[in-house]
Amino acid sequence: MGEKPYKDWEEVKKDIIIWRRINIGCIVIALLFVIAGVIAEAFNYDFILAPTSYFLLAIFFAVLSIAPHVTVIALKSWFGVESERKNK
Repeated sequence: MGEKPYKDWEEVKKDIIIWRRINIGCIVIALLFVIAGVIAEAFNYDFILAPTSYFLLAIFFAVLSIAPHVTVIALKSWFGVESERKNK
């Protein structure tokens, strides 16, 4: 029960990088949907979906990016607290 979830700090750093990339990927996808929605609305043209659908997909991916962002923050916080405790 008292085991650490990570064996060493290199694993923590790798997980931070992975979750940060997932977060950035979700945000980029959301921005691409916003751009597609703006273009579809400006030209009054339905690519595959209606312009409103693109905006809804953008909101979905923006909200979806919150979970990896919170994970990155938690890992950074935990890493900072543990490394500070090691220095004392």
